Amino acid sequence: MSTLKPLELSLLSDIDTIRYNEKGWVLAIIQDGLEGTVLTWVWMNAEALEKTIASQQVWSCQDAGIVLWNAEILVKEIRYSDHNPMLIIGVEAQHQELSGNTLSGLFDVICDRRDFPQLESYTCKLLAGGDNKILKKIGEESAEVVMACKDDDKDAIAGEVADLFYHTLVALAHHDVDLREVYQKLEERRK
Repeated sequence: MSTLKPLELSLLSDIDTIRYNEKGWVLAIIQDGLEGTVLTWVWMNAEALEKTIASQQVWSCQDAGIVLWNAEILVKEIRYSDHNPMLIIGVEAQHQELSGNTLSGLFDVICDRRDFPQLESYTCKLLAGGDNKILKKIGEESAEVVMACKDDDKDAIAGEVADLFYHTLVALAHHDVDLREVYQKLEERRK
């Protein structure tokens, strides 16, 4: 997915200002670098942080020493919050199952159905119907979102938007567009 490149570390010039606890550790929150979903948290000391910066993989402290958290995760950025204090580490998963129950997780299930069809799966039936079936559903769900918003029905809005998201993800999978490309476009628009 990603090749090693210099990290964008806002903390490099302030690395000496990191406040560690009495054990010499600081809390590090690990989150998906594009979605912002918190994946987990680990403890780091100065050595684990240095190894993380050098290898672009998350190293954490345990009583037994410093260990690699997950070899299939690459660090995109590291920020330090002096207010809390904690590190916030944005990562990129090499295998999507690490994303959990997010849009990425749902997209993974849809792609799995595309690649390994299951006879009774609604997703497989949509994919088998191609653009005509998928785009018809997107049109229907879009209209239902509009009507739910017009009626100011919060529960219906949430349900219809969920349906629209799902059918849009099916269209992405059908056209082999990775969801991360969508996240990157959203990130570009945020600037």
